[in-house]
Amino acid sequence: MCRFWIYDVFYHPAIRRGNYEYLMRMDDDSYFMDTVEKDIFLYMNNRKLDYIYRSSYSEPTTPMQPILRRFLKNTILSRSCIYNNFFVIRLKWYYESKRVKSFVHELIEDDLILREYIGEGCVHSAMLEIDNQVKVEYVTNIPYGHNFHLMPLGYFKILFRFAKTFEKEMNKFCQQLTVLRGARGVLKRIKIS
Repeated sequence: MCRFWIYDVFYHPAIRRGNYEYLMRMDDDSYFMDTVEKDIFLYMNNRKLDYIYRSSYSEPTTPMQPILRRFLKNTILSRSCIYNNFFVIRLKWYYESKRVKSFVHELIEDDLILREYIGEGCVHSAMLEIDNQVKVEYVTNIPYGHNFHLMPLGYFKILFRFAKTFEKEMNKFCQQLTVLRGARGVLKRIKIS
């Protein structure tokens, strides 16, 4: 999974042939908790952004520090790891940034990414730091949930709301969209016809 979201997805034939401008990750257990007021892609385009993300988390980056030393003066990342179950990236930036390309290549070249645990969120954070020309934004105006992790509109931190009913509803994903809404994590079912 980590290698997939660092490298493989970007070179998948469907993505390469599709001639897309952006790639958005949204896992099958992810959802928008409420209405997203602005078109995310127009927002990025209007602001000339290369990458947006909704939240971050902390995790050790020890296994990739020898590689980071070749790209950065400091191996401590200035931003936390990207909570990247939701992100949007401008593909042109990923393909054309020589420093990012070189960094990713070094990570996967000798299967380090497979031999050691290096979370893709930390790699994405490093990519954003390695290319000092990148235009990135941490957005809080997208109400987003990933399973029990909630990021309501305007919230900076992740809320955790365990809801047994949510877990029971997840097996009905072909018939309905199940989401937890708001900071309290109220269960909502949306029928799929």
